[in-house]
Amino acid sequence: MKLKTVIKRSGNPVEYDREKIFNAIAGANNDATTAADKLRQADIEKVANAVELEISERESISVEEIQDEVEKALMANGFFDVAKQFIVYRQKHSQRRIAQKKLMDTYKDIFFADSVSVDLKRDNANINTDASMGIMLKLGAEGAKHFVDNYVLPEEFATADKENWIHIHEKVVA
Repeated sequence: MKLKTVIKRSGNPVEYDREKIFNAIAGANNDATTAADKLRQADIEKVANAVELEISERESISVEEIQDEVEKALMANGFFDVAKQFIVYRQKHSQRRIAQKKLMDTYKDIFFADSVSVDLKRDNANINTDASMGIMLKLGAEGAKHFVDNYVLPEEFATADKENWIHIHEKVVA
C-alpha cells in the first residue's frame, strides 16, 4: 500500500489513518433509520476494506475523494440507508463550513472596513461601529446570529429566514 498522506480541506497534509474511514462509516451507521438497515461490524469492515483497496495505489488523496469512495462502496454493497445518512452528514457539514466562512468574512468586514463602505456597519444608528466598543457589540451580535441560525433554530425556520419568507428581528439566546 502506497497511500501515506491525506490532504485536509485546509490544504494541510496529514498521515493516512484507516480508522477514520471506519469511524465515518460507523457514524453513518448509527444514524440509520431502522435496526434492519444497520450494518454489522463485519459489514463496516467490508466497506472500509473496499474503500482502502480503491485508494491504496495513490500517494496522497483528499478528504473529499475518500468520502466519495465511501459513498460508492456503501451503495455498491447495497447499504443504501447508511449511504444516505453519510451523504446527509456530509451535506450538513458542508453547509456549516460555508456558514462559518461567511461569519469570518463578516468579522473581517467589521474589523477592517470603514462604516461608509459597508452596510453591515451602519444597520444601527446608535452604535459607532468604527469605535472599539461598537466593533465588540457588532461581533457579538453577528456571532449570536450565526449560532442561532446553525444550532438553535429548527432548519425550516432558519431557511425561511434566510430566504426572506419570515424575519426574525433579534436572534439572541436567552
